[in-house]
Amino acid sequence: MYNIMNFGEKHIACVLLVDVSGSMSGDAIRELNEGLRVFGEALQSDSKAYGCADVCVVSFGSTVQQVVPFCPAAEYVPPVLTAGGLTAMNEAIITGLDMIEMRKQEYKDVGVDYWRPWVFLLTDGAPTDNDLYQDAQQRLQEALNGKKINFFPMGIGSGADTQALKKYTKNGSGMVLKASKENFQEAFVWLSSSMSVVSRSDPSMSKVDLEPLPSTITVEL
Repeated sequence: MYNIMNFGEKHIACVLLVDVSGSMSGDAIRELNEGLRVFGEALQSDSKAYGCADVCVVSFGSTVQQVVPFCPAAEYVPPVLTAGGLTAMNEAIITGLDMIEMRKQEYKDVGVDYWRPWVFLLTDGAPTDNDLYQDAQQRLQEALNGKKINFFPMGIGSGADTQALKKYTKNGSGMVLKASKENFQEAFVWLSSSMSVVSRSDPSMSKVDLEPLPSTITVEL
């Protein structure tokens, strides 16, 4: 039985790819855990998103782990993550795209319509699994150019390589979000608010205006 609620409503799926490498120790991992908590609380407080937003959390350090398999926002339990290891970001991107395709197939299997899925990537550094770069890049560009996903990469702290992140955006010309290590929790509030806006939108609309970014988050073009 597929873990899907509200079969008659249009759904939105979101994969969170979160960096838990060693450089995220201290304030950053605490901020990340708090962000994942408030993200869930915000979605669960919205009566529409509660059953129509579906969430998956994938962490990446030296290994990639699906710490929260796809579930309705109503059933989301925030993970408590610890920091350590390298930055297997390319593997995480590939895993996230695989999870999106699986969720889309589940929607199709039960006849549920859906908005274009979202992938939110958060990292404070640069990938260390460069052997998977070409595969991750190709998969991501195919998904972006085919309008299969919306992709939101975010660099946190001064060590984040935003130019490297930019290469993953559509044709290398998209936006990269940026925030400090001590103050990126609001990104999760923005994400949940924007997902709520989408879930409440007219299903016939092809484009929805998202919530404005908080002042603590900047955009690098």
